[in-house]
Amino acid sequence: MTDTQLTNQRFVLRSRPQALPDRANFALQSGPVNAPGCGQVLVEILMAALSPWQNQRLKDFTNYTQPFALGELIDCDVLGRVIASRDDAFAVGQQVTGRLGWQTYAVANAQQLLAADDEFSAEQWLSVLSSPGLTAYAAMDLFARPMPGQTMVITSAAGAVGSYAVQLGKLAGMHVVGIAGSPDKCAMVTNKLGADACINYAQPGFGERLNEACPDGVNLLFDTVGGDVADTVFDNLAKFARVLIVGRTVSNNSASPADDPVNMRQLWAREASVQCFSRYSYPERWEFARTRMQTLCRRNALISINHIVDGFEHTPLALREMLDGQHTGKTLVRYAT
Repeated sequence: MTDTQLTNQRFVLRSRPQALPDRANFALQSGPVNAPGCGQVLVEILMAALSPWQNQRLKDFTNYTQPFALGELIDCDVLGRVIASRDDAFAVGQQVTGRLGWQTYAVANAQQLLAADDEFSAEQWLSVLSSPGLTAYAAMDLFARPMPGQTMVITSAAGAVGSYAVQLGKLAGMHVVGIAGSPDKCAMVTNKLGADACINYAQPGFGERLNEACPDGVNLLFDTVGGDVADTVFDNLAKFARVLIVGRTVSNNSASPADDPVNMRQLWAREASVQCFSRYSYPERWEFARTRMQTLCRRNALISINHIVDGFEHTPLALREMLDGQHTGKTLVRYAT
């Protein structure tokens, strides 16, 4: 045994899924926990955050990031507690965030971690102050040019990133229309997040109902989905509309990601501008975005919608359910308390 007398459990990639992953695609490994070296800390992982990009990395196709190798630990952002430290920047008992993956313990270099003070909850540190919130803020801040009174449409408006885009759009004074996949999600987008309307794309007449909600056309599309839903929105674009592509979940979750239709005819006809955005291309903006989102949280101007699953062993199933649209907001898995 090691000096820590602890056993780590971790999920690694066993095989690549064709579309959505299931438990058989992951192998559970157990082994001793090493003591931290100089400049390192030992972290007990308390909560893991699941994201659509994890499914993209499970598959072996060209994307903005490298695929997981077979046998590699599944990566993700986590919140944890320091239980041993050999770096003066972190004390035992302190909470931290970092990209430490699907495992119960991790030895990390101090520079990999961010202190997570108790002003904000664990859920906030992994949602509004992490990738979902920072993605929404940075994309809007850098490229959206939100104009008061104009119409903004958000796909996957009940999702982790979309839920913050809805709220930021309203704070900017826009007429905000969300798109979601069930009546309950649509009700949440309007009643909790404050959207002016939300259209269920799974019901017949989606295009007609979207047109009714956007009578003057769509000035700004914040899209994380792609596929037929985004193409239908393109039919409703206003002249000189702005399209901000933040994700392509539909194609990335499919068995054939290259089959990714885009309604270029309507983009050309509306003389729309298209901007693609990945948060990972702008690391210099992360701290600024986090500071601004912290300020909005202190003012109670933002709410976080999270779905929490209890139990490390349920992580693979929670990922599949999230990708299948069964969860609302950010999906988090609680490993320990």
